[in-house]
Amino acid sequence: MQNINKFYSLAMYLTLAIFPFIFNLYYSSIGVEPMDTFVLYNGGYKVLNGLIPFKDYWLVTGPLMDYLNAFFFKIFDVSWASYIIHSSLFNSIISILIFLLLKSLNLSEILSLIYALMFAVLMYPNVGVPFVDHHSTIFVLSSFCLFIIGIKKDDNRYFFFIPSLLIIGFLCKQTPTTYGVFALLFLGFIYLLYIKNIKNFVKTTLFGSCFAATIASFFFLITKIPISNFLTQYIYFAGSIGDYRISTWEPNIIGIIHEFKFILIPLVYTFYLNVIYFKNKKKDFIILLTINLFSVLMIFHQSLTMNENYIFFLIPILTAFIHIYNHEQYLKNFLLYSFIGLCLFSVTKYHFRYNEQRKFHRLENVDLSRAIDAKLINNNLKGLKWITSTYGEQPNKEIEIILESMNILKNEKGKFSVLTDYLFIPATLKINDHSPNQWYHPRVSYPLKNTIYYEDYKRFFIEKLKKENIKKIMIVGNGLEDLLLSTFEKNCFTKSQIGKITFRLNLREDCEDFK
Repeated sequence: MQNINKFYSLAMYLTLAIFPFIFNLYYSSIGVEPMDTFVLYNGGYKVLNGLIPFKDYWLVTGPLMDYLNAFFFKIFDVSWASYIIHSSLFNSIISILIFLLLKSLNLSEILSLIYALMFAVLMYPNVGVPFVDHHSTIFVLSSFCLFIIGIKKDDNRYFFFIPSLLIIGFLCKQTPTTYGVFALLFLGFIYLLYIKNIKNFVKTTLFGSCFAATIASFFFLITKIPISNFLTQYIYFAGSIGDYRISTWEPNIIGIIHEFKFILIPLVYTFYLNVIYFKNKKKDFIILLTINLFSVLMIFHQSLTMNENYIFFLIPILTAFIHIYNHEQYLKNFLLYSFIGLCLFSVTKYHFRYNEQRKFHRLENVDLSRAIDAKLINNNLKGLKWITSTYGEQPNKEIEIILESMNILKNEKGKFSVLTDYLFIPATLKINDHSPNQWYHPRVSYPLKNTIYYEDYKRFFIEKLKKENIKKIMIVGNGLEDLLLSTFEKNCFTKSQIGKITFRLNLREDCEDFK
């Protein structure tokens, strides 16, 4: 009997390791949104070749993501397969943690497995490739999971790792990690009101914070990222974007309810359970409050971000918590089954919308059967089914245009900088793009004229070109030919079109900025 139980547990862990990995591996290779899909591909290639974020290229998203991708490129090779192995592995890791969380709360192994697998379906596959929001969310969620497990088991050792997870999450992306920090500080204060051994909790948390600070220090020492550049680009400028979004945010309550209705329905009930457990079950009250606050901060984060919705993984988590706290008879069976039915319906609905139809990449109205193997571009992209919303009906034509542009770059004489939405091109051609930016999204990835930090960015851009002795800039992309007008005056360049989507901009020596 003992051997059977061991085999049973092993089978579950193997399922949790393999299914989320394979599932994400499959869906990540269906369709692309060139800039979003390859921004970290380019970043990993830059770091692999010795470039330093914030010093050698302007960056507003997590530097750790570039180093993680560089690690996978180093272990395997610079290829599409290596790229999606990275995100698929993280989908497996966080799914296993969700399974362990639910088990620790006394949900049966089989039910914990089912909920964890539903979570895996909606966690990473909607985007598929490594993405800053998803990685940051995974580390924040992991910290909340450890907080809950630590409370359930009365084991302070779990709290030790929480600050490190938050530091790592912050180095992936500033938000939702920052929201998670404030939420966990609040939850920690609430927890202090109910525990007897306050000293051990505080001591463990302080030691954990010191350990996290050590990790951060080593990260900056090893990477040699200039602190001043990091602060300007990642904290001050990125923070100004967040401040602008919050100051101009006009929440549409009806719209929010409509968008997140299948999250809000179970969330309202878990808040109700919070009230029920407040009087007699202090530990369960804090556990429920923890998952509820995490859900709220994710809804807030999603409401502010410009990305497609990716937080529907909350639905199976919240349903699992309702299932767990059903044993107190506060919830009748028919209502529990209703929540389970709603969960199954929602997971199926969002699987088809975001995984099958690739809505995150804005491909929901594109016939994905037209997609073709990206090995036609380069063998390193083998396995990627290439199709975009721009050339949804003619992916072959887009590949022809890309190949034309790549051939132009390959034969271009002299030193030049490359600005493009097709961010895999430098890695494919095995060239240094000498780009002052990792990616170009006006206002989001760099400041515009007459905005705060514009002068800092412009100075950084010019110094980069001068340091690399760049006299011309090659622009590859649809509608990107005037991209630099958001930073410089028109008379600073002599522009010529040399391909269908390829432009050469020669820097003019009589331009005041380049003197």
